[in-house]
Amino acid sequence: MGLVKKIIRQSLFIIVPLSFLSLLPNWDSKELAFLRLFGNPNYMTISIILGAIIGIANLKGMIWGIESMLGTTQANLKLVFLSLLRLFILFAIIIILAALHRINLLGLLLGMTVVFIFLIKEGLKMAKEQ
Repeated sequence: MGLVKKIIRQSLFIIVPLSFLSLLPNWDSKELAFLRLFGNPNYMTISIILGAIIGIANLKGMIWGIESMLGTTQANLKLVFLSLLRLFILFAIIIILAALHRINLLGLLLGMTVVFIFLIKEGLKMAKEQ
């Protein structure tokens, strides 16, 4: 099984229950008022899912960039360009969603972090095997 499929499968085991758990609290309560600093707390569930999708898309973009540079003489320039393009697209998506007040940045960060943790875990596991 490929690295991306492993990361997606493991991330789903955390993201799906976490998304359902985010439906439980009353986000309008005074105890959770600090979450308004990160955006509308009512969008926490969709933000967690979007964060995971963005994290996986970023991983696939990184793999695509590295695979496209193999076998070329201008690998460094091409890799830098593709990395900056991927970063620009990532920031543009996050800024547009934040400007439209359709996400909660804490939820987005949580979703992206889950994918990142499993990426690190699988990378260390593969490094140890080799």
